[in-house]
Amino acid sequence: MNIFSKNKVYSENEINIIAVANDLATVDCLKDENMISIEEWNNGDGGDCLFEFNRIKEDKFLLRWSEF
Repeated sequence: MNIFSKNKVYSENEINIIAVANDLATVDCLKDENMISIEEWNNGDGGDCLFEFNRIKEDKFLLRWSEF
């Protein structure tokens, strides 16, 4: 599942739009860990983490980890 690129800088809105379009859940960890993770839906709950984005600036995120 190559829906995100490692070399592209994303806004939080872009990440959310792509996640929703691919039936994935966005987990906001910005206050605690300064990152956003994307998970599979698991019967209404989050599932395994598929992507992690680090905040590099205000509303700018870079893919740091992908299961794919």
